[in-house]
Amino acid sequence: MVKVKTLLGSLTLITFGVISIPAMAADGASIAKDKCAACHGEDGNSKDGKIPNIAGFSETALSDMMGEFKSGDRKGDKYKPEDGDETDMNAIAKDLSDDDIAALAKYYSEQKFTAHKGEADAKLAKKGAKKHDKKCEKCHSGGGTNPDDDASLLAGQPREYLTRAFEKLSNGEQPMPKKMKKKFKKLSDDDKKALIEYYVSGGGAN
Repeated sequence: MVKVKTLLGSLTLITFGVISIPAMAADGASIAKDKCAACHGEDGNSKDGKIPNIAGFSETALSDMMGEFKSGDRKGDKYKPEDGDETDMNAIAKDLSDDDIAALAKYYSEQKFTAHKGEADAKLAKKGAKKHDKKCEKCHSGGGTNPDDDASLLAGQPREYLTRAFEKLSNGEQPMPKKMKKKFKKLSDDDKKALIEYYVSGGGAN
């Protein structure tokens, strides 16, 4: 009789939610393979010049970016991978839960950033290095290589992506913190070209 009461008591607790089975944590690697690999590669290092490498970014930077895409504050370009349908980051992020975003941010932050190999104009890159030190180093330290800044890694990104990113920053398509916006507005077109060459050259990684 005691055993029956114990069983009935346990069933009652489960029925009313006193005992709950914890949900499985989101698996960043699996989500990356399913949602992100076609564009960013499973390890966050893209083979396409239009797509940035996101491996090695800080969890905070990655979470912030995905949150901006999800809310629509940041607009993503349409892109069609070789083996997939056309989409953009807004559509991808919209389907991600907060747990998914946290899991992806953790996963990609643990991957190793592999710089794109791009030839840069050495003269312009030298000018870009000086401009970076004056305008950008405070938030993108180490010449754009330090993930501890919780900001985008700039050094070693592909030229095509960097050019488009600067264009979007210039025309207001991509949001910026107030401090960055103030400094960015003072950059001339030549300054921007020099900065792009500097980052293509590897920035502070050289």
